[in-house]
Amino acid sequence: MNKIFKQLGADSAYLLSSFPIAIPAFVITVTGFAAGIGTAVVWIGVPILAATLFAMRGLAAAGRSQLSAVLRQPINQPHYKRAPENASALRRALTPVTDGQSWLNLLWGLVNFPLAVAGFCVALSWWAATVASLAYPLYAWIINRAVGSDGGDGLEYATRWLGWGDSYAAASLLAVLGGLVMALLLPLVLRGFAITQAALGKGLLASLTESDAPQPPVRTATIDAEVTRVQERLAAA
Repeated sequence: MNKIFKQLGADSAYLLSSFPIAIPAFVITVTGFAAGIGTAVVWIGVPILAATLFAMRGLAAAGRSQLSAVLRQPINQPHYKRAPENASALRRALTPVTDGQSWLNLLWGLVNFPLAVAGFCVALSWWAATVASLAYPLYAWIINRAVGSDGGDGLEYATRWLGWGDSYAAASLLAVLGGLVMALLLPLVLRGFAITQAALGKGLLASLTESDAPQPPVRTATIDAEVTRVQERLAAA
């Protein structure tokens, strides 16, 4: 149970906090790419693209730092392409244009935005509806007093249809039961949105990192036998 609550907190924090990151990433991606491509014919667009790709590195790093809590695994930092030490200032400035991970960051800023919007809206509205339903008996009497005896919040129609009457207790019971159902589905719904968005983020922000990571040397049986033979000869000498 503690693991479920911990993961629910991580997924909720990811979905709610990724939206503020996705907004500037999307704006920079669309405006920078459009301006760069539109003016590339006069060579002004190339520095614009380089500046856009460089700016996206910070936002990509912010998005990458959120992935480990959702995916339950460490996420390595990428190795961006660097210009040679004796390269000119112009070549250093334009190096991001030739870097594959920089372009993947730009693609992430574009496709991550709709997922971030959907995840943020679902997480916020589902949490709000769950808390409001469970706490209904604590505040609904204020609504009933404000609208008078002829008004209501609409739950009395459902309670009458169920044959429970239109009392305050019946409406409160129905609201609390609905809140319990939403509370049970909350971890599953948020987990689905979080894992989908995080998997996309890992594929675009960390795929080249894993392929470029140094691999441990592989020792075969032939190499082991040769090492043993050399050690025996040295011992005999």
